[in-house]
Amino acid sequence: MKETIKKYIIEKIVGEEIDFADDASLFSEGIIDSLGQVKLIAFLEKHFNISINPGEITVENFDTINQIVKLIEQKIGT
Repeated sequence: MKETIKKYIIEKIVGEEIDFADDASLFSEGIIDSLGQVKLIAFLEKHFNISINPGEITVENFDTINQIVKLIEQKIGT
């Protein structure tokens, strides 16, 4: 799951090969911006067949790959 999300961020949002840790802050390190976040959310909803509510779009849920994975796992019940 982590690799799928990282691959999407690198290929579709950043557009160039970069390396970042699973606990790196996506926003403060400039990896994604608000438009990138919108694209990422749309991808996550479609790819993992989940629905992300506006109230769940927080720094606590979307600042790192690890936090995103945790949210998805809660959504799909694993």
